[in-house]
Amino acid sequence: MAWTLCDKQDVTSIHPILESELKDDWSNVVEALIRQHMGEPYLGLSQVITSEYYDGDGTYILRVKNPPIISVQSLYINDVLISSGDYVVFDSYIELRSEIFPEGVLNVKLSYTSGSIGVDDVVRLTAVAMIIAIINYRKRWGSDASLKWGDAEQKAGEQSPNYNVGLTSHLVTIMRRLLRRRPRVR
Repeated sequence: MAWTLCDKQDVTSIHPILESELKDDWSNVVEALIRQHMGEPYLGLSQVITSEYYDGDGTYILRVKNPPIISVQSLYINDVLISSGDYVVFDSYIELRSEIFPEGVLNVKLSYTSGSIGVDDVVRLTAVAMIIAIINYRKRWGSDASLKWGDAEQKAGEQSPNYNVGLTSHLVTIMRRLLRRRPRVR
């Protein structure tokens, strides 16, 4: 779904381009890269995930496969429905209050809504900056270190995107500088 993390007005407010020239494909690519980089496949969206199975590990915490959690529809342990008062829902995990997830293979079944309703301003800025990078790359006809756009030698400062591998390295650099990555589970 195009234009979820930012809209066309966000791009036109920063870069002089007509809305009609903005392509949905650019937004789709940028949003997919951002979601992959952040480890949040439903960022800016909400998705109902039904009957996701987990192995009980003898602890009181269950980390979900697709964070962040918006809401939990049902939680079953060994085919017994657990009341919503018996657990607490956090951003990326569920914590049982008075029991543990008993050890077993696929003995925990969870249905929940994943994603995020709003989009952070930094994520919005990142999406806009990446779309503008695509526009600028397109205006250069894809040239990176040609005679027209290259410099003889750079003696100081940061390298421009013209000296990098290409568009993809420029987009990755934008994401690295602006976005946080989801911490990995140990």
